[in-house]
Amino acid sequence: MKSNGWEVLAIDDVCTVTDCQHSTAPAVDYETEYRMLRTVNIRDGRLRDIETTKSVTEETYKKWSVRGYLEDGDVILTREAPMGEVAILKDEEYKFFLGQRMLQLKVKKEIITPEFLYYSLQTSSMRHQIMMNEGTGSVVSNIRIPLLKKMQISVPSIKLQKKITLLLESIDSKYNNNNSMIKGLEELSQILFKQWFIDFEFPNEDGMPYKSSGGKMVDSEFGEIPEGWNIEYLSSSTEFLSGGTPKTKESTYWNGDIPFFTPKDVGSSVYTTNTEKTITELGLSKCNSRLYPKNTVFITARGTVGKVALANRDMAMNQSCFALKSRNECQFYLYGAIKTLLREIIQGANGAVFNAINLSDLNRLRLAMPQQGLIDKYEAIAITFFDQMSALEFENINLQILRDTLLPKLLSGEIEIPDESVVV
Repeated sequence: MKSNGWEVLAIDDVCTVTDCQHSTAPAVDYETEYRMLRTVNIRDGRLRDIETTKSVTEETYKKWSVRGYLEDGDVILTREAPMGEVAILKDEEYKFFLGQRMLQLKVKKEIITPEFLYYSLQTSSMRHQIMMNEGTGSVVSNIRIPLLKKMQISVPSIKLQKKITLLLESIDSKYNNNNSMIKGLEELSQILFKQWFIDFEFPNEDGMPYKSSGGKMVDSEFGEIPEGWNIEYLSSSTEFLSGGTPKTKESTYWNGDIPFFTPKDVGSSVYTTNTEKTITELGLSKCNSRLYPKNTVFITARGTVGKVALANRDMAMNQSCFALKSRNECQFYLYGAIKTLLREIIQGANGAVFNAINLSDLNRLRLAMPQQGLIDKYEAIAITFFDQMSALEFENINLQILRDTLLPKLLSGEIEIPDESVVV
């Protein structure tokens, strides 16, 4: 059958579907090249948090790959928890195998390219087929392989597939490059913070590293610190502020223009720009949260404890977090200090991990504090890093909007690509 000149095929016609092993592979506590992919590693069409994947032995890798080894070009689809997330393997540094609740889709290359299948599975029409039992019209809780194989996909010529996916890949490439730049900029900011405020190698009056150039050090309860520094409570220079949630059943409080930060909104990046939920001006007036300005430091206090993010625009916050505001308008120094103090924040004196963080936990935090002039010098340098990260985050949001707009139009044939538009 053909639609708009494209052939309509079943998933079973275009790829081989392989199920995962329905058991958890034994992990090892040392690094290996053999890694287990889990559903948490696939979000929004991308592999994420790969550094957190569990290492296994080569023997375990072979045993759990007996149904089929994962290779470049394989498309991964999650069956449940969550359902319908998709990613494609490309030039990965590890040898992966499937964890539970995942499927391997290996394309029949004479019919479809891996990239075209990957993008097709993200269109609204394909996601509707994944999420619904077409026989009953009811929402399903997991993907059943026999039904998946019967799902329909529109497939043009291989030549046109390559042209379509090349356009989409150019957007994804820019998005990924931006993420790499953000990661590099954050690393630079953390290196600078550690060099100045942990290793005490801030520039002296001659522009030389203070400690290694013979700068005077004095004893303190935290060990040697530079002369003129003091051991102080973080609360002496920082406000710890709380949030709140408007009544969830009051519709006039929700789906407004104000981002509403919760622990779920902490991503892998420094900044949080968009949030899962939003509230109205009326909703803000009816809860215990302020409208916190850009560069407010958020730290999660319940659920996933001890995650840190910077607000990339004005937003409200729920009661499961704290908002931290520098009394001296030094938010980037404060961000570095909190990242440094994380272990102390989320662990007690005996090393036990806290299930929650309360105000008393934050009030007990102390650190070696320099004079304000040095913090101001750090801020003047750090702002260049953070301003670039902020701009790149906004650019990625626009790229995502562009991708989401073009994706269904390109993969349905609504937007036609002239033959000379892309060279393949």
